[in-house]
Amino acid sequence: MATDSNEACTDDSGLGSNQLLDTNPSEKIQYTFTPKDYEPAKGYRLLSYIWDAFGKAPEERQFVLRLDFFMFIYSLISYIIKIIDQNNISNAFVSGMQTDLKLYGQQRNLFTTFFNMGYLAGSLPGQIIITSGVRPSYYIPACELLWATFVMCIAACNSATPIYGLRFLEGLAESAIFPSFNLVIGSWYTPSELGKRMCLFEMSGQAASMFSGYIQAGVYDSMNGRYGIAGWRWLFIIDGIISFPVAIAGFFQVPDFPTDTRAWYLKEHHRDYAVQRMAIIGRKPVERLTLKRFCKIFTSWRPYLFLLPYNMIGFASYTGYFNLWLQSLKKYSVAQLNIIPTGGNAIGLVMSYLVANLSDFTRTRWPWMVFAATFSLVGSIILEIWNQYPGKVNNQAVMFAQMIGFASSPHQPLCIAWMAESFQDSATTRGLVLGFGNTINYAMNAWLPLVLFPTPEAPHYKYGYQAAIGFCCGDYLSIAAFWYAVRWDRKRRGMVLNEYGLAVERDDVYEGTVETQNLEILKKSGPTATASAL
Repeated sequence: MATDSNEACTDDSGLGSNQLLDTNPSEKIQYTFTPKDYEPAKGYRLLSYIWDAFGKAPEERQFVLRLDFFMFIYSLISYIIKIIDQNNISNAFVSGMQTDLKLYGQQRNLFTTFFNMGYLAGSLPGQIIITSGVRPSYYIPACELLWATFVMCIAACNSATPIYGLRFLEGLAESAIFPSFNLVIGSWYTPSELGKRMCLFEMSGQAASMFSGYIQAGVYDSMNGRYGIAGWRWLFIIDGIISFPVAIAGFFQVPDFPTDTRAWYLKEHHRDYAVQRMAIIGRKPVERLTLKRFCKIFTSWRPYLFLLPYNMIGFASYTGYFNLWLQSLKKYSVAQLNIIPTGGNAIGLVMSYLVANLSDFTRTRWPWMVFAATFSLVGSIILEIWNQYPGKVNNQAVMFAQMIGFASSPHQPLCIAWMAESFQDSATTRGLVLGFGNTINYAMNAWLPLVLFPTPEAPHYKYGYQAAIGFCCGDYLSIAAFWYAVRWDRKRRGMVLNEYGLAVERDDVYEGTVETQNLEILKKSGPTATASAL
């Protein structure tokens, strides 16, 4: 049992398993993976049931907690603020914006459509920018500063027309956030860590939706009319003001990639260790994007079979129209219209945490994606029955169906984790494939809600819930197709599974031999850097 930071599990040669002996801390790696037989102290063991980093040996624990505290928590805060704004449009609409601006047509859906158009325009180009040499620590915060400016400008609008333009610009700026953070997070964490963090990153959006409801309710009660400003306008002002310091912090908190990081909170031996961790599990670093690489990626099966399971469950989502159904009942106050849907967000948060832990523990992704998708299927079936036979389904059953749809939340982040592990031979592929998936997602969402869930028809829709059922069934088929393609590609290329269950080339299998004691990591600057010695 290892209990000291300088202690490691030894083999017959006297070397630690997966250990590199240190003769010069500035050049050699002094940290190790946690030995398989390591038992943490009782206090750490109890904490490890909540957060995996506490179950690791002191060396790895310190490293992972640094990443979590400085990089991962920052990504959560940043994404929470962005999702609050996406929900602000819906909450503001039922909290005075509709009557103030006389929005009685499809304007609510068009606000989302123009946002999606901007996101569509920026998603894939943003990933091309990052994989072409621009540091995420520059690109992400710069986009956040622009985004905060556009959000505050909405508060000054007196008609729908300027909001359409601002929503497009918001989407363009925000398109950098989600895929870029996913690429960065996927470049630092191992299989036993990644699923949980991917889920919590995306599910911070559920927390954001809850905060948005509470904030809108509080703003409407306490700020409405202050200084002659309507409560719904205050929502955008406050959101923008909060965003500016967060954006500035990003220049210091985003660590870029292990091979070129300049993060102030990582010492030199931490940076070397980060490269070693990724090399041992077989995850390749980012390579500079070239036209040849771009063409190779998009003439392969990878982008196209990934986008199906990644997007299907999102197309099946009906949870964004929950408050319109509540509004149709004509018995809830403005505050209640904003607060009640947060119960569904709470369900999504709990499910994401539980399912992500189970996924990391079993080191499998697709079975838990199927499990999560089933909740959306059950909810959409109940709502379609209610839609066709309103008198046959009571409001309690409809409320259950609206709430249970949020339980499918772990599906998409687990799909991203699955992709990151399946395509770990190319970080450039991971970035572009995710950008492509997001592009298709927002391209569809730019018009699909207008057809399936038109606002004037609320809360009953002619096609909405039927389509949701179809997309859920399509999701099951697409998961099976992606699973088959990953296995087929691995066999075709003669790859093998390493001890972490990840596919690598036979020459890249790490065996922890004595030869590693003199290994030096060649540190380079920029996205072309690789741990070539490994």
